[in-house]
Amino acid sequence: MSKFFMYGTELQDIEQMMMLVPNFIPRRSGVVVVKKLQYENEGVTCHDCDRYKRSRCRDNAFSCLVEKVAAGEICYEKIVNSYYKNLKSCHLKKRLEQLIRKFNGDIFLNPIHHSRFNTILKLQNESIKNRKPTYLATLFLLTADDNLCRIAKDHIYQSSFDFKNMRLNGINTDGYALYQTARTIYTGIEHIKMSEIADETLIGTDAFKAIINATMIARYGAEVFQINS
Repeated sequence: MSKFFMYGTELQDIEQMMMLVPNFIPRRSGVVVVKKLQYENEGVTCHDCDRYKRSRCRDNAFSCLVEKVAAGEICYEKIVNSYYKNLKSCHLKKRLEQLIRKFNGDIFLNPIHHSRFNTILKLQNESIKNRKPTYLATLFLLTADDNLCRIAKDHIYQSSFDFKNMRLNGINTDGYALYQTARTIYTGIEHIKMSEIADETLIGTDAFKAIINATMIARYGAEVFQINS
């Protein structure tokens, strides 16, 4: 397995991906670093924010994302393009362009995905805003596929996931890719080459959307769910 998610580019440390998906060549593991979104807007000021200090925001994360989304300053296209702005993979760039063009205002794949995700959080009786980004991203992926959710549901806990006891019998390639991506986001130790993520013959459209959106959630947390345009 490749050492980096964006192997050979400036973003090679960008995002944790997955372990081994069927038909992929085994590679080595490594440590991943999620790239920060560099938002530039001269009209935005942080002076009234409690995180503002000495002409800069004290937070490394895009902490005002939800406010900027509500103000119409951030849309799905902008956050994806900003996140991957130094992308050099033509194949992945093409898939991202298709993903942006087909974005329907919903981070989730469909209403069933949304319902499964929300049902588990409600059963845990904890606000989505109090959950760690990596937890939300992992849960997002494990609930994205019918069979995967059925396999994983008894191994999802209040603050952890028991991947070792998730038996993947009958899972298809996309479900396996989602599982391994979720596992890697949660553990932070497995990767896949960007050229493989971009390959439409290996990863379907829905699974690709879930993977990309999960990387956003892992970086920015619950605020990503507020993006609807």
